[in-house]
Amino acid sequence: MRILRLLFLFVPIFLLSQTPVKHILIVYHSETGNTKKMAESVADGAKSVKNTEVLLRTTTQVTASELEAADALILGTPTYYANMSAPMKQFIDDWFMKYKIPLSNKIGAAFSTGGGMTAGKEFAIISLLLAMMNNGMIIVGPLHDGYGTFGVSAVTGQPDPGISDYELGEARKLGERVATVAAKFR
Repeated sequence: MRILRLLFLFVPIFLLSQTPVKHILIVYHSETGNTKKMAESVADGAKSVKNTEVLLRTTTQVTASELEAADALILGTPTYYANMSAPMKQFIDDWFMKYKIPLSNKIGAAFSTGGGMTAGKEFAIISLLLAMMNNGMIIVGPLHDGYGTFGVSAVTGQPDPGISDYELGEARKLGERVATVAAKFR
């Protein structure tokens, strides 16, 4: 009898100490490798949060089961004429048409790369966020001194070919924030 009482005391404590794993899915499209590099930094940021599992997939690699299991979805796209790339748009269309996966109440975030200082990256990010909001997702961005932003972006064209350490740091902040918020909802 004493053993049963001890079990009833310790089992709930054991169960409460088990922190659920958060599943963060990062889906991106990259032609030149720049958006992939940003996606890897976003993943590094998400992995820095305890009990976080991160899957990094291209738009053609992701499966319906991965999308369904995700607590959070982070999308990354190159900027094409101030909008997301066609493969990213196809992936978004597939949420409902092909996968039939409800995304409501999942955490969502976005990032983009583009050739010029402005070049429409902010519009590409907003188009990704609008698709997420239209599917009932909860949108977050990185924080800067208590204030949020829509997402993160990187300039990859002339005169600054490639992605700076600062931009990669911003990508890590985005991944970390998404994983932190996902933990609160988990």
